[in-house]
Amino acid sequence: MNIAQISNLGSRGASLLALIIQVAPFLQAAEFRLDASSHLVIKDSDTSTGTAARQEGVDAQIDAQVPTTTARSLALYTREVSIDEVRTLDRNVGISPAGLKLFADRRLTGLAGKLAIEVQNDCFIGLDASNEMLGLGVFVKDATSGGQTTKLGFTTTEQAAMNAQISLQLNDTTNQNAFAEELMKYIAAVPGANALVMNTNLYARMSSIAWRIGAAGETRNSFGQPVKTFNNVPMIAVPTTTITQTESDGSNNDCTSMYILRFAEDQGVCFNTNSGFVFTDFPDNPELPGQKARMSMYLNLVVERTDAMKRLSRIRL
Repeated sequence: MNIAQISNLGSRGASLLALIIQVAPFLQAAEFRLDASSHLVIKDSDTSTGTAARQEGVDAQIDAQVPTTTARSLALYTREVSIDEVRTLDRNVGISPAGLKLFADRRLTGLAGKLAIEVQNDCFIGLDASNEMLGLGVFVKDATSGGQTTKLGFTTTEQAAMNAQISLQLNDTTNQNAFAEELMKYIAAVPGANALVMNTNLYARMSSIAWRIGAAGETRNSFGQPVKTFNNVPMIAVPTTTITQTESDGSNNDCTSMYILRFAEDQGVCFNTNSGFVFTDFPDNPELPGQKARMSMYLNLVVERTDAMKRLSRIRL
């Protein structure tokens, strides 16, 4: 489900969510699923032996499965906005209810935009510590197995294999063509890939490459918004605060990464939540000295298969 489908909102909350997905486009593309605040995630580690091919009348191969479970919790992102009674009392000097509502709306939209950027950033750089969710760039680091940290039941060897060090500077057609070939190879390694996520700098370069080699296209996402594609896979641009342009390859500090993702509630990449976007409006009681409204997102990262994502790192422009 997308974030709108999983959230239960009134008209004001829905308007705020519309702003959130405009400010944080990654949240338009991401898939969400319902889970409890404390839950188990299960990596797909099914084992099989022998062969499925059998003789008539002979029993089928039986493979006993023992799932690997990991205890997880949702990360809590909440902001509150308060308006002092002095503002609501402006009705006594002729300020209309519409004017007071506009004042409140402006305060809410400012906080919603801030919350959106924080959550979008932590979808990639969240440390899985200090109350932050697990980010994709922390789950799969640009490192060998020795530099990875076991998460979600995956081994460090599996995590390292989900990263590909491209080590190309996309500043001439030779390197761009070589990168396009690498990209096609890794897209094929993520069956059902439905998102290429990159920062705005790489997005601009990829748009030019796509037009030059005839891989450019456009589709619409589940919110009806137009999205550019590379060989029919949607490209999602996020700010450089989300995916930086300052990653290092050991010699250069101007590298970045692209993430090939298969968003899916099952057997893919998604974010679990028990509520989606939650909004509690200002109370109706005008006598309260400091009225508060609250907005929250409770979520965390889920990855269930090694072929659900690929990080392409060490890309220079």
